[in-house]
Amino acid sequence: MIAAGYIGKGDLKSAVSIYEKIKILKPSNPEIIQTIALLYEGLGDLNSAIKTLLEFPDSLKNVDIYNRLGTLAGKSRNHLDAIKYYRQAYNYDTTNVLTLIGIGTGFDILNVKDSAIYYYELALKYSDSNDLRKRLLDLYGDTEQYEKIIRTARGILRIDYYDAYVRRSLGFALYKLGLFDEALSEFLISAGLNPRDDYSRFYIARINLEQRRYDEAEKAIEDAIKINPDFTELWVYAGFIALDKKDYKTARYYFTEAAYHNADMSQIYYLLGATCELDGAYTDAYFYYKKSLSLNQKSPAGLSALANICDRIGKKDEALRTFEKIIQIDSTDATALNYVGYTYAERGEKLDYALELIEKALSIEPNNGYIIDSRGWVYYQKGDYNSALIDLKRASELVEDAVIFEHLGDVYLKLNEYEKAIEMYNKVLNLDPKNKSVKHKLSNLKGE
Repeated sequence: MIAAGYIGKGDLKSAVSIYEKIKILKPSNPEIIQTIALLYEGLGDLNSAIKTLLEFPDSLKNVDIYNRLGTLAGKSRNHLDAIKYYRQAYNYDTTNVLTLIGIGTGFDILNVKDSAIYYYELALKYSDSNDLRKRLLDLYGDTEQYEKIIRTARGILRIDYYDAYVRRSLGFALYKLGLFDEALSEFLISAGLNPRDDYSRFYIARINLEQRRYDEAEKAIEDAIKINPDFTELWVYAGFIALDKKDYKTARYYFTEAAYHNADMSQIYYLLGATCELDGAYTDAYFYYKKSLSLNQKSPAGLSALANICDRIGKKDEALRTFEKIIQIDSTDATALNYVGYTYAERGEKLDYALELIEKALSIEPNNGYIIDSRGWVYYQKGDYNSALIDLKRASELVEDAVIFEHLGDVYLKLNEYEKAIEMYNKVLNLDPKNKSVKHKLSNLKGE
């Protein structure tokens, strides 16, 4: 009665001291032990609450006690202990919903997503909680289980047709599976249900952009930006729409706005470089690609873009060095392997190394005519004209390209097959009428 009086006055500390005296008189009384634990919890002393519950005799511990221990451990952020207690509860009852959700929550907080999903799914066998299903939607998205998102979302929508969040999740899964029309329908419903849904409008824009419906894409982006101008990807995708429309000035504006709204500057410099390159401003593109790489030195996309622009503007040595960096980062980049190998072949240097690189590129892209041409040119430089002829003939069958035809003509010239050489050189001039080198070769062959 004295303890109850203290509780009524809100003096929980005094109540605890009285109940501790009672526990000395009745050490195994479960009600007294649970009351003390509740009082400690009310005081915010979670560790003492846990310690008190652990004093229960093993013969009296049950599912409820272990679930309570799991809850207290979770509240005190000892999630491994929480899982341990809930698992002890699970040993008593494998169908207890609180136990299953407790284990799942512990794994969820620890970011062990597969285990969290497993126990949440078990809990749903004995529960009809839409909140739990919604949490699973997020976890299925994180683990790319899009079919499960669709199945779960449609189950929820049969009960709550107007749940905008679930509609949006369903749209995302459909989008990821390439079902764009169905995804667009879900995002449109979600956006209609929630006027502040910038995420759905973002995907409405993405889908319309991919379907080249630019007006619809622009409207969705503009609506989303009005809702949340700090949603960086909106500005980036607005830039993509402008790029697709070849409106490079507007694209630069949107990418600059993305930078203002805290976008990744390495990405923004890269996109500005790509915009300048598409607009024919190659020197500016080179500048922006260099800026991008100064912030992210190992970006494969940035290195590839820089290497290609260097080749285009005549910075051949820098292009070679950059492609060599790409190979160091990704030894399976066929384009880089081919470029380095072909460059050394053109220079007549490191021919064995060049052949090794090109062979590796061909193991990745065996039917790439340009890479086959590169190997043929290595053989040519090594004086193996018969091997060169085999490769270059095959390359010319795969790709109609002036350089390949010229290489093939040069091989025929070495093999003294002059008529075939002339035929190849004429093919070059059909594709590249201003080719002075080939014109000179033809003149020599014709004795002019």
